Amino acid sequence: MSLFELATLFLGYNLLTFGNGPVMVPLLQRHFVEESHVLSLDQFLYAYALGRATPGQANLYVAALGYMTYGWAGALASALAIQVPGYIMLPLVKGYERFRDVGAVRGFTRGLTAVSVSLMLSVAWDIGRETLTNPITVVVFALTLGLITVRRWNVLLAMATASATGAALKSVSGFAGF
Repeated sequence: MSLFELATLFLGYNLLTFGNGPVMVPLLQRHFVEESHVLSLDQFLYAYALGRATPGQANLYVAALGYMTYGWAGALASALAIQVPGYIMLPLVKGYERFRDVGAVRGFTRGLTAVSVSLMLSVAWDIGRETLTNPITVVVFALTLGLITVRRWNVLLAMATASATGAALKSVSGFAGF
């Protein structure tokens, strides 16, 4: 894959998903990890986590993917490929405002929402199946999910707490199954 093909891939997926960063994850994961084997799943998840933990747009994690594949040139090309469609779409938003109450437009929007949610669930299932392979990872996942959804903790604090718990469990030699 050339640098131009990388930028074109990001541009196409961004247009296809209407700039919804999380919805691009299954498409990019399938392309980079499963089909072209450019990145391992761990590298892909690292890039995604890095992009999500830093301030900015939800889909700027692709700059980390670009950096991992082509260095600074890849990061810059990826960031541009993600930003440009937003500016192209601005005039279309005005048109959408005029027709948002039309039944067909509402149905189309609902359909896009359903597809977006199903794509995110699909990638969560695939990644979970590949990464939740031992009891410690399951405990860390469950603890993080519980702290965020039930206790309503800050995401970074919940991740840090669950990570520390996982490290402590790993260091305990008597913990079964490791």
